Amino acid sequence: MKKRLGIILVVLLFLSGFGATLVFQVPDSPQLMRLVPSASSVPSLGEQCYQNGHSPTAIDAQGVLNVLVWNIYKENRADWEPALTEYSQHKQLILLQESSFSPPFSQWLVQQNLSALQVHAFSVFNTSAGVMNIAGSLPVSACAYTADEPLIRLPKSALVAYYPLSLSETQTLAVVNVHAINFSLGIEAFQKQLQQLTSTLTSHQGPILFAGDFNSWSDARIQLVHQMMASLSMQEVNFTHDQRKQFLSHPLDHVFYRGLRLNQASVVQTTASDHNPIQVSFSLLK
Repeated sequence: MKKRLGIILVVLLFLSGFGATLVFQVPDSPQLMRLVPSASSVPSLGEQCYQNGHSPTAIDAQGVLNVLVWNIYKENRADWEPALTEYSQHKQLILLQESSFSPPFSQWLVQQNLSALQVHAFSVFNTSAGVMNIAGSLPVSACAYTADEPLIRLPKSALVAYYPLSLSETQTLAVVNVHAINFSLGIEAFQKQLQQLTSTLTSHQGPILFAGDFNSWSDARIQLVHQMMASLSMQEVNFTHDQRKQFLSHPLDHVFYRGLRLNQASVVQTTASDHNPIQVSFSLLK
């Protein structure tokens, strides 16, 4: 009987592993998915880094930058579309984590006339998943980064992008959209991922926005995040009524900034995801 149970267990493990390879597909290196409504209604797959061949318009609106930061839970909730439509109103930049580049999502982008860059971290049933930047136009340049979860081996992703500003012809706004490693026994992999991202910004002279789902569910992770942000002279956005998703009494989503003036910030309760969206307004410094 024990032998039979052992054989059944081995077969089930084999089948589950085989099924995972059919469901999840991971590229050999980070790649970017791109959609520009004026060019196509279907996203295209590119290399790890993107360079804009045109002169993109400034990301801000007359010196104001309104930002939405949201883990959208792969659009698994039925009300994701009306919620995203509402929260994206009057936003110049939308930073999503756990985005899924599905046909309905592509259609939403086309309807809103918004351009998107997504890190193709992996695909689920041939649908790309990863962090995504959405704006009126694509950035000057951008690069995709991934880091494998130590336990489940599926990659988390981050996107580092540079956007032009209306008040400066030389400076750009550096934006880091991150979904940090979650399932690890220690913080070594978590630290390595954040170090890779912060190192890309050490020579950047302009303003910086560093935001996303940091999976900062422990004191050690929070402390490390603050150390990393301090190394870039970043400030954290705080909330009067903090309704960010928490785990073990720690908020998971954060917004850090440098070289910008914070006007207001809020967290909205929603049923459209397991995370509540963050809305932040900045002004450029002259």
